[in-house]
Amino acid sequence: MKSIKRIFLFLGVIILLLPVRIVTQAAEENHEFHVRNGEVVFLLDTSGSMNANDKSRLAIDAIRQAGCSIPSNYKTGFVAYNTGIQSVIPLSSGADPMGEQLSSIIYKGYTNAGEGLSQAVELFSTEENVERSIVMVTDGEIDMPDRQAKESSRNLYSETIKKAKEAGIKIYIVAVGSELNDPQMHIFDGAEMTDGAIYWQGQSGNLVQIMNRILYDRMNLPKRSVGVTDGNGGSLHVEIPSPGAEHVKVVLTSVQGIQNVTADYTAEEGHISSGRNFAVIEMTRPASDAVDVRFQTPELTGVEAYMMVEYTAEPVINISYRREEVTPAAEGEKSKSKVPPVYNHFADLKISLKDIGGKNDNLWNTPYYEGQSVPFCVNGVWKSGTISGGVIPYSLSIDGIDELSVEIDSSIFSERYFVTQPVTEKLAPPPDPVPEPEPDYRPLWAILGSLVLVIVVILLWWYKKKNSAVIYVSQSPSMKEPVKMKTKACSYSGKFSIYVVRTADGRDVPPQTYQLFGRNSGRMTLGQILTSCKIKLGRIGEEDIIIYPGPDHSVIIMDQSERCTVLRGMEILKKGMGYPVFYNEKITITFEDESTEMEIHYKNLKPSERKS
Repeated sequence: MKSIKRIFLFLGVIILLLPVRIVTQAAEENHEFHVRNGEVVFLLDTSGSMNANDKSRLAIDAIRQAGCSIPSNYKTGFVAYNTGIQSVIPLSSGADPMGEQLSSIIYKGYTNAGEGLSQAVELFSTEENVERSIVMVTDGEIDMPDRQAKESSRNLYSETIKKAKEAGIKIYIVAVGSELNDPQMHIFDGAEMTDGAIYWQGQSGNLVQIMNRILYDRMNLPKRSVGVTDGNGGSLHVEIPSPGAEHVKVVLTSVQGIQNVTADYTAEEGHISSGRNFAVIEMTRPASDAVDVRFQTPELTGVEAYMMVEYTAEPVINISYRREEVTPAAEGEKSKSKVPPVYNHFADLKISLKDIGGKNDNLWNTPYYEGQSVPFCVNGVWKSGTISGGVIPYSLSIDGIDELSVEIDSSIFSERYFVTQPVTEKLAPPPDPVPEPEPDYRPLWAILGSLVLVIVVILLWWYKKKNSAVIYVSQSPSMKEPVKMKTKACSYSGKFSIYVVRTADGRDVPPQTYQLFGRNSGRMTLGQILTSCKIKLGRIGEEDIIIYPGPDHSVIIMDQSERCTVLRGMEILKKGMGYPVFYNEKITITFEDESTEMEIHYKNLKPSERKS
């Protein structure tokens, strides 16, 4: 029982660690971005039974469609087999490389799949970093004139599958007709043992759709959908993402056929390859930024259009330099010795992609690429940046670095980039500024000393004038003329007990005490006092209630507001006139919002309060 528990525990750990390994491996593979070349061999069963299962020769048309649709860095080959080998086309590239020989294919004889697969595997090169695939189209199992020949072909087929697996060749099998309805048939071993795939005509779609699934879903060839049309004819306006493309292919496919395909464009070279159910417009170095395609279909059927764009490019690094002074030493350290400033140095990069052919200095400088996120590598460190204004901005510290090496992961785009990289740039930051010799500041200090003395005299005069404000004070209601009084000689004493009787929002404000004794003589506002007491009433005229120190331990209250009402006892204070308030007298204020009301009681300090 314990051993069973240990087994389950071990399996649980494996299951938990497996996603971590998958994520790590995926992260590592994300930066295997160099575009790999490819080789595809199409293997066609041309036995006599194909006359019944492919009467319209749609398999041949589908092979031409796939061969014309692959990128320029792929080579295609072809093998046709029946009793023996009917036709062989070595690996080559270019527009419609198999067109002429495919048209001469004849369906006759038996099905020697072993010899056909062996011949297909022999066509591949031995180059490294090449993706290799076989697309096999057949309608039946291996069948030969006698039992010995049949067994020999089966054995050769099995041995060749092993060779294909060792060489990393994936086999995709397209089963046509109705005879290949058993997934366990021997012919399907080629797909299962090489991590390929099996497609049944009808069940997996028609031959046009199956070829597209193999190219774009299984082989992951780059493409971008540019339109789907319905009807018995039409046109497409296809815009090229960025000027400077090396090759552009526009692929049109239709289930029921497509005819009379024409295209308007300007390019160094151009070619249209067409079959019964497809058409491929191929351009080299297009000068126009769009292609207008016109076509007809014999029936009311849909046409799907894809575009493949290839660029040959290299990264471009524009560098600007900046420096930041290191935080200076403490004042005590500065006084000991004169240390020159120390700087940290930075490089601000703008990374773009340039067309090697010289047609376009910045392939990303179009709205199509704006805002796209691109992984890139600087000196071995991977980052992710967003294209803005045609460039990826990036900043880094360059202290201790002599050059930069930059790579771009272009595999995230729908277009195919053949990028020459990494690119390196020598760093050449400007030299740091040299401190100038210490000048003799003694004459300047003498001048500054004189200026400081003059400024001090002016400030003393200003301060004296500020604190000797002259106000007009009304002594009593019976006095017709106010008395002119200077506040310089007066000082504050006592305290204010502040009571907010009512507020506009109905909230309660606790009573506060504000001590006047010991404060600098001079002008104060009620707003300053309320702020000190943390009483917030809003801008309702409190800043216009002015307070001065008065004689005989009094304070002078002056109302300079527009709509406040200030009472000394029962007497309303006139605007702009000072009124003395003595100990135990009360000031009542109704503020400009006509809702907030406050009482201020002026009181003497107890001896204990004076000491504190």
